[in-house]
Amino acid sequence: MEKKKLLHAITFRVIAVSTVLLAGCSIFANKSVTETPESTEQFAYYSCGGCHGPENVRVEFMTPNIIGQKKGYLANKLREFRDMKRVHPSMNGVVSKLTDQDINNLASYYSSYQQK
Repeated sequence: MEKKKLLHAITFRVIAVSTVLLAGCSIFANKSVTETPESTEQFAYYSCGGCHGPENVRVEFMTPNIIGQKKGYLANKLREFRDMKRVHPSMNGVVSKLTDQDINNLASYYSSYQQK
């Protein structure tokens, strides 16, 4: 019985994360993340918040906290995911279209994020 509950919980999370990722990708398909600080914040909320959580509340315990990390560290990791040097299906998909400027803006946003 416990295995069945665990399987349902995992399936639900996979579907929820996939839905968030697909929604985030379709919303920003033709826009640069870096147009304005507001668009960077929206991208972070819709594309990153599904797993890493809004307000630094992670969705899963295995997902790393990214709020408050150093800008260089975040930018480096995002570039590694974009360039397929690190492989994670969700991360590779989310960052695949980001430019270096987009990555720098996201890294700046998360490194300087202030809790509301």
